[in-house]
Amino acid sequence: MTTSRVDLAVIGSGPGGCAAALTAARRGLRVGLIEREQCGGVCLNVGCIPTKALATVAHAMRRIREAARLGIIVRGCELDYAAVRARNERIVTTLRRGLTDLLQRERVELIAGTAAFEGPQRLIVTREGHSQRLDAERIVIATGARPLAGPWTFDEQRIVSYRGLLSLSARPQSLLIIGGGAIGCEFASIFAAFGTRVTIVEQQSQLLPADDPEAVRWLTRRFTADGVTVLTGTTVERLETSATGITATLADGTRQTAECCAIAIGQQPNIDSLQLAAAGVKAGRGIEVDASLRTSQPHIAAIGDCIAGHGLAHWASAEGALAVRNLLGDPPQSLEPSDVPRCVFATPELAHVGPLESQCGESVRVSRFSFGALGKSHCDEDTEGFVKLLVDGATDRIRGATIIGANASSLIHYAVVAMQHGLTAKQLARTITAHPTLPEGITEAAAHLYGESLCVAARPAAGASRR
Repeated sequence: MTTSRVDLAVIGSGPGGCAAALTAARRGLRVGLIEREQCGGVCLNVGCIPTKALATVAHAMRRIREAARLGIIVRGCELDYAAVRARNERIVTTLRRGLTDLLQRERVELIAGTAAFEGPQRLIVTREGHSQRLDAERIVIATGARPLAGPWTFDEQRIVSYRGLLSLSARPQSLLIIGGGAIGCEFASIFAAFGTRVTIVEQQSQLLPADDPEAVRWLTRRFTADGVTVLTGTTVERLETSATGITATLADGTRQTAECCAIAIGQQPNIDSLQLAAAGVKAGRGIEVDASLRTSQPHIAAIGDCIAGHGLAHWASAEGALAVRNLLGDPPQSLEPSDVPRCVFATPELAHVGPLESQCGESVRVSRFSFGALGKSHCDEDTEGFVKLLVDGATDRIRGATIIGANASSLIHYAVVAMQHGLTAKQLARTITAHPTLPEGITEAAAHLYGESLCVAARPAAGASRR
């Protein structure tokens, strides 16, 4: 068995692992990046990218069907699902090739195989029955997570994970989704646009239980208008498969049938094969880390979904860069979860940063501004949704924001930047945004707090007074 040595070994090449590898390589370290599947991990290959590529197709189909509102007559709109899948594969292949080239240009050594600890600073990497030793002064674990099946088993034909759903050779005529989180809602929105009869089941009282209830109500209404059956406050007690589909029995005894069932109830950290005990790394459901992302072994860090399971690629990327800086002895830093934006790429999009209104008590002022008051929204024939800003009553700084509507995933970053740099709502209100554009919704929401909005009457916004 051969033995090689690196300054830093990174296990897993998802967004967090690649960020860690590139950060270290650019600091002059010799880096080994270990990946057992495809470079780019879940996000690039079977997660964020292929799902959002489908969302783009779904959005285009909706716009084509609504073209008559723009004065355009379109005769016929048919989905070529094989071509859609081929487009997905082309996008993923292009991005994977670009990522691989980038890593190689930065002199990151790509090592194919499955890694397991033999000691605190030694890994065994196995591929196709062949093994090699890799000694590392520092290690970053970025092995991600896999979908939970709950009491069922994925066969990836009738009972599928997001991997199986993305791999279906044909569009299902009907689809049952168990789990109303971000993944479940995105697939519900996508396949409803494709013409699939969709039913989504969520055990909590609303879809997206961790999000702003007012925004979720907008999304739920759109789902219903698009023909999605939304069942909240209930659970699936039993799933039965047959040659033609699945039958689900709900808690109240009612039954739902569909061609296939997608389970989107959460993820489980990929740590079982790592042999963490051999390295002295403590773990429970996920790997235990401190605020600096160090494990119980100070030369080993862990990031992304193998720790707390936040499920956000951009969060993992930030953790990857931060973990390397901390391992190299830079002044210790940690990430503030409330500064990380969260987006749901459904129609309409929902984006959020900071605490929810319900979590702030009387310490904030709230301004809500409707896209229906914007000229650009009317030009686009897309007036759904609103911007909600939470403003600290004492400092006038932006504490959080929720946006539901077109391009919410892009617009939320105005609030992110404001929060990161301590801008006040008054400063945001006095920022000049081009007209007519959607970002006017952000500055108008801030201006509305002071009776300065140019789009609505000069009266206090709902909830704007101190409560």
